[in-house]
Amino acid sequence: MSRIRLPYWPVLLLALCSCRKDVEQFAAYTPSAQDLSNWLAEQVPGTSTHSTFTLNNLTTDKVLETPSGARIFLTDTDNLFSDPITGLPVLCSTCPDLKVEVTEVLDKSDIVARGLNTIDKDGILFESGGMVRVTVTCNGKQLALLPDRNLKIQLPIIGTQSGYFVFSQNMGKWTNSNQEVFEAVWPVSNGSTYAGYELLVKNLGWSACGRHLTDSTSSFCIELPSGFADQNTLAYLIFKHQNIVVPLQYDLGQNKFCYPNIPAGFQVQLVAVSKLGERFWLGKAETEVGTNATFTLGTQEISKEAVLNFVKSL
Repeated sequence: MSRIRLPYWPVLLLALCSCRKDVEQFAAYTPSAQDLSNWLAEQVPGTSTHSTFTLNNLTTDKVLETPSGARIFLTDTDNLFSDPITGLPVLCSTCPDLKVEVTEVLDKSDIVARGLNTIDKDGILFESGGMVRVTVTCNGKQLALLPDRNLKIQLPIIGTQSGYFVFSQNMGKWTNSNQEVFEAVWPVSNGSTYAGYELLVKNLGWSACGRHLTDSTSSFCIELPSGFADQNTLAYLIFKHQNIVVPLQYDLGQNKFCYPNIPAGFQVQLVAVSKLGERFWLGKAETEVGTNATFTLGTQEISKEAVLNFVKSL
């Protein structure tokens, strides 16, 4: 009987492979946080929160009214706007295509979706009574308000309160103008009467009704599972009973999302929305803010539609 001899090295290789343990491999994903932010901005806000008005050679005062009942007053229109580069007046009566765009942000879901916050330039939190952006163009060219003029804006708000001031945004940072916000009541075209806030703003762009939180503050952090970081996650601390939204910043050294100036004793909702490849993840919890606290937040995979519904419900 003859013997068939197999080469030694293939047998050894088969033996080694059969004994090899499973190895976990980390799947690298392209950064997705900015895409996630853009997607929320497109999908969450209602269409009625953005209005565009086109006016031709406007020669009289005009009150613009949005579907929500907000009003923007254009007064003495030939002495209202300027070219932001030259500073020269732009007369509405000579502009054949004057376009006024109004964006309203009245709740926390829109603050999150539009990438806004309620933090002033010094890092102090403020409670929002509503935000609005007004932009004006003439023949497609951006305009500014003349230095000595202001724009009156009325925002419909249920349950107005005193103590609010006009905040304006510049380079993404909010500044308290110390201009008082007034409570007002006004009729609208459908015969209804609205109540809300009246703002006198000195700059086009984003404005807000705001009042500072004056409580003492300390740091607050959330810790997510491994793999969830600023490249793929948007994390927020959202106050339950105040219109306050705080985007948390990723601390690479601690591997946590944190903010250094959070008042203790408030009921808050912790939110982390993530996108890894084409999969969406959500972390959520409610707690009371403590002093120098860290909260461990778990996440679970959910559908794209569930992410939208959750953010809309904030």
